[in-house]
Amino acid sequence: MTKSTPALINPAILRWAREQARLSPEAAAEGIGVSVNKLLACEAGEKYLTFPQFLTAANFYKRAPAIFYLDEPPKGFQPIQDFRRLRETPEDAFKSGLEWSIRQAQERRELALELHRDVGEPIQEFRLQATVNDDVEKIASAIREYLGVTRTGQQGWRAKAFDNWRTAIESKDVLVFMVPRLALTEMRGVAIAETQLPIILINSKDRTNGRTFTLLHEFSHLVVRASGISGIDFVAPQPASAIVEQFCNAVAGATLVPAEWLLSEQLVRAKGNAITWDDEELAALASRFGVSREVVLRRLLTLGRTTQAFYESRRASFQAEYDALADKRSSGGPERHLVVLSQLGRNFTQLVFQGYYDRALTLRDVANHLNMQVTAVPNIERAAFGLTG
Repeated sequence: MTKSTPALINPAILRWAREQARLSPEAAAEGIGVSVNKLLACEAGEKYLTFPQFLTAANFYKRAPAIFYLDEPPKGFQPIQDFRRLRETPEDAFKSGLEWSIRQAQERRELALELHRDVGEPIQEFRLQATVNDDVEKIASAIREYLGVTRTGQQGWRAKAFDNWRTAIESKDVLVFMVPRLALTEMRGVAIAETQLPIILINSKDRTNGRTFTLLHEFSHLVVRASGISGIDFVAPQPASAIVEQFCNAVAGATLVPAEWLLSEQLVRAKGNAITWDDEELAALASRFGVSREVVLRRLLTLGRTTQAFYESRRASFQAEYDALADKRSSGGPERHLVVLSQLGRNFTQLVFQGYYDRALTLRDVANHLNMQVTAVPNIERAAFGLTG
């Protein structure tokens, strides 16, 4: 019988993960399916779990497999209670998928920090900063300049707007992760503000151009150094966060739909002083900017080209579409390696491979960090670097 390959993880982190989960050695051993003596020996570095046992342990402890390879246990993770709650978020949301998603993102950031050190790759400091008292249009212009986004370039994106905005943001060493299997009522986006490798989470269930707005909304949170969780509404969930939310909404809209550009559009100029807009008109403008109809209508309101009453009259239909989207289930889809690449982002995935090329990681490490089978690693490698064959 072939002997199982040992998982050469950090024993100190194996123990840390158990203690953080508040599990006794007996309870943990039972959950993993090993003897107490073996688990304690693995935590002491005297023995090793097999790879199947290790993956079972990571799942049982609710930790990303990648974190077990760090040199030391993570420090300074932002407590979940520090994040702003959504108005309609269930009380137990922070005990399940949402908490896990945030913690997993923080653990991936720890891995990325270590890999940058290992391969000698410098990290760009996130220096773009503003306050909620700054001029929205000026901040939006600064963001576009910082990200290198031009009107000509954006006009060609259309259906690929989200991918291109994400690429621009990731190029500034911002980690952008897609979160699967999480209800839109729990979160639409999350921002974790850091000076190095800040994090943005986007709910993958949001399949409309609204996803692009969320990306820029969370980026605006990073700019004002305000970590938080965002919902699917333009209305702030709590009075305490209203100022930040309204500012980030306004900056995101102004970044995606610059005032001068929108007002110069032939369709807008042709409307004259009209304040009502039908779906076809909003859809045409939304396509030009690669955003949702609501984002366009909100910008038209901000720029005085419609009224609050008309905007409010349309919000119910927009909300109904979001609600239907939350209940929608997709069938089929892209291959597994493309799904993983979308979830982790191209920059993070390339960094993991850089660790492998520099011999800081083994092929098995790469597979674990990317949550892939070893045999599928070449597929995601070619996709991550845009290779063919």
